[in-house]
Amino acid sequence: MPIVPISINAHKIWAFVDSGATFSIMTVGEAARIGIDWQSGRRQMIVVGDGSYIPTYIHDLPVQIGDVQITVPIGFSERLGVGFNLLGRTGVFTQFEVCFNDHARKVTFQPIAPNIV
Repeated sequence: MPIVPISINAHKIWAFVDSGATFSIMTVGEAARIGIDWQSGRRQMIVVGDGSYIPTYIHDLPVQIGDVQITVPIGFSERLGVGFNLLGRTGVFTQFEVCFNDHARKVTFQPIAPNIV
């Protein structure tokens, strides 16, 4: 399983790297643990794997992946039904080349250097 540690507000969080997810979504329990008022974010209805919509509250948060810190829109929902946090594409896959190596059973994040013109 491609589950990786990330840090938000100096709190370690484990998240499933989901290349099929547009947004990163975490549980409201995680929001409480890291001191975020989850319902104060921008409300957005997000489509999940079974085609249904769940209410999600989006916060732009500093996220550290390895040695790199970026700002990522993170949604919190009390209706996240998968039982684990999801690290989706928006804000992450534009900053890193993400490689899934099933043979070695690992996922790597290589920072993408900004284009210099």
